[in-house]
Amino acid sequence: MRNEEIMMKNTRVLEKAAISASLLMVVMPLSAQNMALEEVVVTAQKRNQSLQDVPVAVSAFTNEALTDFGVSNTQSLQMVTPSLVYNNTGAEGSPYLRGVGTRLASLGLESSVATYIDDRYVSRPAASLFELSDVERIEVLKGPQGTLYGRNATGGAIRVITMDPDDEFEGDVSLSVGNYNRMNLSGRVNIPITDTLAAQVSGISSNRDGYADNLVPEGASELDDRDFQATRAKVRWDIAPDAMMKLSVAYWNQDDNNGNDRVAVGPSELSVGLSRGGITGTKPDEAATANNATIEQDEISADLRFDVAFESFDFASITTYSDFDSESPTDGDGTSDVTLDATRAQDVQTYTQEFQLLSNGDGPLNWIVGMYYFYQEGDTFAIADINGGAATISNMDQYVETDAYSLFGQATYNFNDHWALTLGGRWNTEEKDVEQTLIPGTVPNGVGTPPNIPFEDNESWDEFTPKATVEYRTDTSLIYLTYAVGFKSGGFNYPAASPAAVPLGPEILDSIELGYKGDLMDDRLRLNGALFYYDYQDLQVTRAAADTTGSGISLTTENAADASVLGFELDLTALVTEALTLTAGVSVLDSEYKNYDASAKIPREGVAGLTDAFFDADGESLLRASDFSGYVSANYEIDVQKGRVPIVLTYSYKSEYDFDFVGSSETQALTQDDYGLLSLRVSYVPSSEKWRVAVWGNNLTDEEYFTEVAANAFGLWGSYGEPRTYGVDLSYYF
Repeated sequence: MRNEEIMMKNTRVLEKAAISASLLMVVMPLSAQNMALEEVVVTAQKRNQSLQDVPVAVSAFTNEALTDFGVSNTQSLQMVTPSLVYNNTGAEGSPYLRGVGTRLASLGLESSVATYIDDRYVSRPAASLFELSDVERIEVLKGPQGTLYGRNATGGAIRVITMDPDDEFEGDVSLSVGNYNRMNLSGRVNIPITDTLAAQVSGISSNRDGYADNLVPEGASELDDRDFQATRAKVRWDIAPDAMMKLSVAYWNQDDNNGNDRVAVGPSELSVGLSRGGITGTKPDEAATANNATIEQDEISADLRFDVAFESFDFASITTYSDFDSESPTDGDGTSDVTLDATRAQDVQTYTQEFQLLSNGDGPLNWIVGMYYFYQEGDTFAIADINGGAATISNMDQYVETDAYSLFGQATYNFNDHWALTLGGRWNTEEKDVEQTLIPGTVPNGVGTPPNIPFEDNESWDEFTPKATVEYRTDTSLIYLTYAVGFKSGGFNYPAASPAAVPLGPEILDSIELGYKGDLMDDRLRLNGALFYYDYQDLQVTRAAADTTGSGISLTTENAADASVLGFELDLTALVTEALTLTAGVSVLDSEYKNYDASAKIPREGVAGLTDAFFDADGESLLRASDFSGYVSANYEIDVQKGRVPIVLTYSYKSEYDFDFVGSSETQALTQDDYGLLSLRVSYVPSSEKWRVAVWGNNLTDEEYFTEVAANAFGLWGSYGEPRTYGVDLSYYF
C-alpha cells in the first residue's frame, strides 16, 4: 500500500474517532454530587481485578445491566457491544468481533472468537447461542487473547460467568410473558448445607411461537419459534481454610426452528424450486418450506475446579467435559417444492484440563504460569435428499479427533506507582486426525453422484504467541500499549467432495493497541478507549466453488488472503445527575482484504454454473465488519412513594456490512444495510426490593434486518432478525 493510502486510511479512522468521542462527551458537564460509579471486578487476566486496572479492552455487564438493556441471550449481546456481530442460521452461530470471525465453523474448522461458560471453553459455535438465566456478569475481551486463552481467541473471548453458591439461603423466580405467546420461566435457589458446603440450582424454560408463518400447509406451521430449556447445579465445598472445590453440572436442550426461517433474497434465487411450481417467502413474517422437522440440540457438561492458597502463590486445577449432540434440517432450495432438503447430525465430546500457578499479589511482581490440554472427538453425518427422499446426493460422514497442548506464562513488574511492564507468551501444539467418506447418492443414471471417496489425513501445527504491554498509571487513569499475537487452529473442510481441498493451515493475527482507561470527575465519569491495528495473515476464507467430482457446488475454506484492520473504540458511563445515568459505546473500523489468492476469488452471480468472471475481493471490507456502530442508553430513575421507577431507553446502531461476496447485480442482496434498534424498559421496584415488575419492548420501530444471507446452488437465501417484541416481567426475590 502506498504511503498516501496509509495516511488517508489513518485519517478516516481518526476523523470518525474524533466525531465519536465528541458525541459521547455531550453528557458533560455532570451535575451529580457526592456520587461515584461502582467498581466493576473482572477476571479477564485469570485473577480478580478492577476493570480499570486491566490493560485489556473489556466490556463488562452485570446481571442487572443485561436485564436493563434487554439482553436475554448471547446473540442480543451485540446490541450493547458495538464491534460484536453474531450470525445465526438456526443450528449454527458464530460471533465476529472487530471484524474477526468465522463464516463456516464445522467439526473440522474452528471459531475465531472463543466463548467460555465460567472456565469451560465452548468449542462448538452452535452451543454458544443460549438463553441467559443465572448469570453474574459477562466479559467481552477484545483483541487477540493468545497468551491466557490460547487457541481460537484470535478476535477475542466472550466469558459468561455464572453465579456461585454462597453462605446465605436465597434465590429468585421470574416470569416473562409477551407477544408471539412468549412464556419464559426462570429460577434459582441457593442452599447452605453446612458451614463449609453450599449448593445452588438454577433453570430456565424459554418458549414462544414463530416470528414467521409458513405458506406451505405440509411444512411446519411456524418458523423461527423458540423451545429451549436449561438447568445447572453447582456445589461449593470449602475443604480447608485455604482450599476450595467447585463442581458444576449443566444440561440444555433445544427443539425448535429458531433462526431457520429462510426466505428468498435477490432477483435470481431459487430458480430450480420455483420452476417446479414451488412458492417462496420474501417477507420477515412469511417463509415457504415443505420441511416440517425441527432443530434438535442438547448438551451435558461438567466442570470441576480446585483452588488452594499457599503462602506465596495460589494453585488452580480446572477440569471440564461436555457432550454435544445436534440434528438440524435445512430446506436447501428455500421453496415449497421438495427439490433439495438436507439434514446434518453431530455428536461431539470435549475434555479439557488446565493447571495454574498464580502469585498472590504481594510485591512488585505478579505472575501466572500454567499448562492446558484440549481433547475433542466428534462425528458429523450429512444427507441431502432430492424430491422428498426419492434420491440422495453427495452424503458425507466425517470423524475428527483433536489433541492440543499448551504452556503459558505472563508476568507484570511494577517499577513504581506509575510504570509497569508485562511480558507473556504461550506455546501451542495441536494435532488433528480426520477420517472422511463421501457416500454415493442414488440419483438415477448417476447424475450428481460421485464415486465413494474415503479420505484420511493427519495434520499438526506449532505456534508461539507472545504478548508485551507497557503501562502508565495515575491516580485516575491508565494508559497502555500492547503488542499481542493470536492463533487460530488449522483444520479440515466439511463437507468437501475433493480430498485435495480438505486441509488448511492456521491463521495468525498480530495486534498493536493503544488504550486508555479513566475514572474522572470524582469517579462520576468512566471513559475507556482503544486505538488498534491488526495485521491478519493466512486468513481462512470460505467461498462457494465447484468440487472436482462434478457433483455440484460446495463451500470450501482456504488460506486465501491477508487482511488489515484499523479501528477505534470508546466506552462511556456517566452519572449525569442523581437520577440519570448515561451509558454509550462506539466502534469505528476500517478493514480490507489484501493479497487475495486468485484461485480463491469469489464467483459472480452465476453461482450454480460458475460461468461468469470472478469477483476480486482485494480492498473489500471484511465480512460483518461494520464501519461504524454504537449504542447509547439512558437510565432515569424516579423516586415514588414506597419504591422507585427505573426507565431505561436504549438505541443501538450498525452501519452496513457484507455477509458474503457474489458480485454483479447480486452484490447488494448480500449486504446488510445500516439499521438501528430501539428498546425500552420501565420497572417498578418497591422499597423492600423483594419483587419487581417491568414492561418492556424491543425493536420498537419494527426494523427489518438479517442475521444471515448466503448463496448456494439455487440462489440467495436469508434469515431475518427479531421483529418488534413486547411483554411484562415479574420477578420475586427471597
